[in-house]
Amino acid sequence: MRLLLQPFHDPYYNIATEEYLLKHEADNFIVLYRNTPSIIVGKHQNTMAELNHAFVYGNAIPVVRRLSGGGAVFHDLGNINFSFIVNGEEGKLVDFKRFTYPIIEFLKRFGIEAHLGEKNDIRVGDLKISGNAEHVYKNRVMHHGTLLFNTNMHWLEQAIKSNEKSYTDRAIRSNRSETINIVKLIPYPITVENFENSLAEYLTANFDATPFLPDGNMLKEIERLSATKYKDWNWNYGYNANYELKVDIDSETLILKISNGIIERVEMKKKPKDLWISEFAKLLEGKRHEYNHLKMELGKTELSKTADAIIDKLF
Repeated sequence: MRLLLQPFHDPYYNIATEEYLLKHEADNFIVLYRNTPSIIVGKHQNTMAELNHAFVYGNAIPVVRRLSGGGAVFHDLGNINFSFIVNGEEGKLVDFKRFTYPIIEFLKRFGIEAHLGEKNDIRVGDLKISGNAEHVYKNRVMHHGTLLFNTNMHWLEQAIKSNEKSYTDRAIRSNRSETINIVKLIPYPITVENFENSLAEYLTANFDATPFLPDGNMLKEIERLSATKYKDWNWNYGYNANYELKVDIDSETLILKISNGIIERVEMKKKPKDLWISEFAKLLEGKRHEYNHLKMELGKTELSKTADAIIDKLF
């Protein structure tokens, strides 16, 4: 086992690191990392249905799609991510108990009695402190999870507060749970850095792991993967399955038909009384269903003031 205590906090780069180690290396790895504020969505989710777009756009929060399934999670520097990337036997690779057990045992060192929940999360009582997901690639599995140590709970709640009821699709929805920060469960002061280092030491000892740092060539390949895939709008947003969004504007109902992140057409149940609604619907067609993109594109039109006032309804 090799352990990487990631010194970088770039969410694109860190998610790319997981994929690279999973698909291009043969050793077993443990990776610990923290990201700057970001939202990480599951592979099979409709990104648009998982976000509070005004909040995400207003605070310039990156959104990154990961390889594994499951729901959307909020990361920041108060959240520690752990990842096990190991070889195994086909048919026996998915095992949430195996990979959450050492984390639960580590938490006992701080007097925290945690357990594996029904949704493969880690809980203290009824409160969630860790979400987990897995992805299988050939004879290897990646299990990764979060540890809410001292996360900004206001940002967490606002960032992934969505309007998903207006969406019609077959995507996986996030299961929202009541959460608590681990720091509140420890009866003495401790920083997130010290907690992360303690976790690294514990896992090193228990898995007989050796420290690992990527070499120059590996760093370049991870950066390339980060730039070409994980920073790409088509992966993070356009990968979404086809979906519909129903929007009510001035007693009129617009139905946006969206494919690969593009608004292909806008339908109306009846001919609108106000001509501007028809014009507005026509302007939407062919554009990305993305908050920032529509703000910019519709801001260039004659209906810019009207569009700016109602654009939040499109998400």
